[in-house]
Amino acid sequence: MTSHRWSVESPDRFGVRSLWAAAQARARESDLDILTVTAVAGVAALAAVLRIGALDSVPRPGEGRNVAQVFGVDSMGMLLDANASPLAWLQAGGYTALTDAFVRHTTAIGAAREPMVLTAAITAVLLWFLSRRMGLSRLTGAIAVAVVAVSPMALGLQIGVRPENIAMPWALAGIILLWTPRKHRRLAPDLWATVFLVIAVITAPVALLLIVTAAWLLWRRGRRRLSLMLSSLFVLGTGIGMGAAAALAGLRIAAEGPSASTWVAADPAFAAAGVLATALALFSYRLRPLAVGVLALIAIAVIPGGPGTAALILAVPPAALLIAGAIERSSRPIRIPATVLAVALAAAAVPNWIDGLRMVTTTGVNPKPMADASRWLQENLPTTPVVTDSITWVELLRAGRTPTAATRPGDCTAACAPQSWLVVTPGMRLLLPNRPDLAEAAATGEVVAVFGTGYDRVEIHRPALAGAPDTEERQARMDAGMKIADSPRVAAPNTVDQALRTGRTDPRLLTTLSALAQTRPVRVTALPPVAGEDAANQPRRQALLTAAEEPADAIAQFFTSQNGVLRPESVTTTSEGVLIRYPAGTPAGLLIPFG
Repeated sequence: MTSHRWSVESPDRFGVRSLWAAAQARARESDLDILTVTAVAGVAALAAVLRIGALDSVPRPGEGRNVAQVFGVDSMGMLLDANASPLAWLQAGGYTALTDAFVRHTTAIGAAREPMVLTAAITAVLLWFLSRRMGLSRLTGAIAVAVVAVSPMALGLQIGVRPENIAMPWALAGIILLWTPRKHRRLAPDLWATVFLVIAVITAPVALLLIVTAAWLLWRRGRRRLSLMLSSLFVLGTGIGMGAAAALAGLRIAAEGPSASTWVAADPAFAAAGVLATALALFSYRLRPLAVGVLALIAIAVIPGGPGTAALILAVPPAALLIAGAIERSSRPIRIPATVLAVALAAAAVPNWIDGLRMVTTTGVNPKPMADASRWLQENLPTTPVVTDSITWVELLRAGRTPTAATRPGDCTAACAPQSWLVVTPGMRLLLPNRPDLAEAAATGEVVAVFGTGYDRVEIHRPALAGAPDTEERQARMDAGMKIADSPRVAAPNTVDQALRTGRTDPRLLTTLSALAQTRPVRVTALPPVAGEDAANQPRRQALLTAAEEPADAIAQFFTSQNGVLRPESVTTTSEGVLIRYPAGTPAGLLIPFG
């Protein structure tokens, strides 16, 4: 009987070593997976941090309407416009209501943008999973996530309060589930993919263009019955969830915002690389399904007057994946031209990205002028309806104003514009070129209060009144003021005397003060300004009065006994005298007949 000798070549020995090597390979693979997931999570967190830094950046055209929709769901429990992407606002408003975003944030725009930060982080993670389903390397997926995280174009698009940002994770999730190398598999992933794509299209109708990618993936699997069934379910679900009116309203909202050329100018390197990579990806079997969807979005984005911003929001994340994927496919094996091109693109993009990110994260809206204007409205026009842009409308309601005393431009008809008080903010000024009725009302109305300077300037306009021109009104105030200042029965310090002689005193105050001086000597101690009104060149409508050897109650009674337009808004007795205050907005023609 021959004895068996153990050696390196022994089959049993070889089997043990193979198992050990396999275990070591699995351990290394697991470590690499953990490292990659950690890196992707870190990049997604970086994307969220950068977008949090841009929460209070300047609102973009069309964003105000969406902020109001989110606030309506959050704080009023209603959809302000049920035909305009209602599912998007139910999702965003539900998040802000659960997290008290409008309570925590200083500005309404910051609160409404917080859900967009969450969707951007989810999009980053799903983008990496999509890269893995496509068979791309871990590094390629991580690079794509990093590009989306730091690109100024991606940041500017993803931070906006728009339904497309909410639809993006749903669309990516559906495409991930459909992307499989296996022809036959369980039906559940395909059904879930169909549900996610239906939600994406109902949330933002422009997401329908990504169905090209989904259809290509189904067609490539060669299962006609499955394709017909899923297509029927998709059409049925979309039709039930979104009627024709809602689809048209969603496309109208999608067309609002800057043009595609504006976003391209913000990040030309990424735009050029994205178009080039999409074109090259059409020649790759692995990248082609995603490329046809991105190509459809790019084609729609460049149509003049089309949904440029909406299409680019959906195109940017997959375009970044195509850029990284095209570089990977063209660099296997290592090819010098592709590598040099990738390095050149990175070198050209990074400086522009640094400047763009610095500008977006450091340029914001100054909330103080709007807060001061809101306080002025609460003190002077607490129940008077005012018309303003949608974001300011939300700010006024957050400050305690009732919905009946604030109107959005979309709810103001051509007949209400000339008769309404206007709060002209930066957002309102962007809207005026598209609303000639409101533009004319703002141009002909009288500016009664101004807060802030430059871009953040907020003006309050009252409706135009029939009467004498401003020059005649001011001259009449000067004539009446000089007569009172020259009267031996009226005493006043130099500052008050100057205000009387230069026509900077309210005509109601001049009329009652003249009548009071006929009955007793009076001293005008001060003409206190009202915040914001001196900047608007409005006459002083407050006065602090005292009378020699006469109780203050007698002066107070004189003013409270006035009727009509001459009756003060308030009469307050203080230790320094009697403070008289008239309502905002001086009447026209009160002094001219007596000039």
